[in-house]
Amino acid sequence: MERSYKSNIFKIYFFSFILGIHTVRAVYIPFMMDWGGLSFFQIMILQSYFTAMIVILEIPSGAIADLLGRKIALILSAFSIASAAFTYSIIPNFFLFMLAETLWAFGVALSSGTSDAFVYFSLKSYGKEKKLSTILGRSQMINLIALTISAPIGSLIAQFISLQFTMTCLAIIYIGALIVALTFKEPKLIDNYYRQEHYWKIIISGFKELKKNKILRILAFDLVPINVLIFFLFWTYQVYLEAINIPIFVFGFILSLMNIINAIFSLLIPFLLKKSSNKRMFLILLNLINGVAFISLGFTRIIPIGIVILLSIVAFGYTRYFIFVDGINLQIESENRATVLSTINMFGSLIRALIYPFVGLIVEWSVFAVFIIIGILILVLTIFTRSKSEFL
Repeated sequence: MERSYKSNIFKIYFFSFILGIHTVRAVYIPFMMDWGGLSFFQIMILQSYFTAMIVILEIPSGAIADLLGRKIALILSAFSIASAAFTYSIIPNFFLFMLAETLWAFGVALSSGTSDAFVYFSLKSYGKEKKLSTILGRSQMINLIALTISAPIGSLIAQFISLQFTMTCLAIIYIGALIVALTFKEPKLIDNYYRQEHYWKIIISGFKELKKNKILRILAFDLVPINVLIFFLFWTYQVYLEAINIPIFVFGFILSLMNIINAIFSLLIPFLLKKSSNKRMFLILLNLINGVAFISLGFTRIIPIGIVILLSIVAFGYTRYFIFVDGINLQIESENRATVLSTINMFGSLIRALIYPFVGLIVEWSVFAVFIIIGILILVLTIFTRSKSEFL
């Protein structure tokens, strides 16, 4: 019996690897615009809808995990995401794409928290629950490795076969995740320590914590708005690559390089922060680098320089969150940590959902203008930074 629960851990690694093989990620914007026939504004509308659906579907998906078991929830998650990819690849149609986004959101909501709980109870079944953070860290790294490997493959498929087949291929791959999920062994609920709370209870509890803790509010305000702005690079960099005439088969190699830079600086930024004698100035310096980088990108049409600037934003922008990790965690009681972090993440998601359509409209006018506006906003928000070194 113990061996079957141990096998869950290796299977979850395989499950994470398969879900990380994302053949569309590097060419998603060309897929949606060139094959799907959508405008960038319509893409952003779909993303706003997707974000809203995840929030709406969190409660019923949590109930499924509680009532039917975590194995069933993960099976349904893999099935839903594979179905979403198949739906996307049938014919280019906005309303069909909305159905695909609904299925995808349901799949994400089903796995949110469920996979972590599944791992916890599997480990608990043979007395190794203290290894949870290590196992989850490995799983995340395996997922990133798969994404890095698959990104160039996806762009080569797009170049030499078709954009449509990048999504069809993804659907076929995700059936593999479904097959793996079918082999999971449902762990026994030995205790209720790692319970899956209902989404709105988490948000209300997290909001109360933010309301009573001034330092936590300051850190959240300094973290979320600028990170939201930086995140829009994720949706706009492929438009930029097309605008400066980079061939589509190169997109995946650039994304892989972005992932590698992200991984390196995710380790380097916390190290540099610990060595810094003035953490507030370190934060402001990173903000200035990102603001200037975005503005520079808005004026850059030269391919090598543009790629270097993109990578600099990934290095100092995507990893900016790590500056706040220690400070935020020190302000939270251990039993409330997941709750408060979920609430902060939710605020970021809601802001993105509201801004997506406006970014879509500006990108249709000029992607270069978007970068300049984002850069200016980052610099303006930096003026209002209230975090102190002792907070970080």
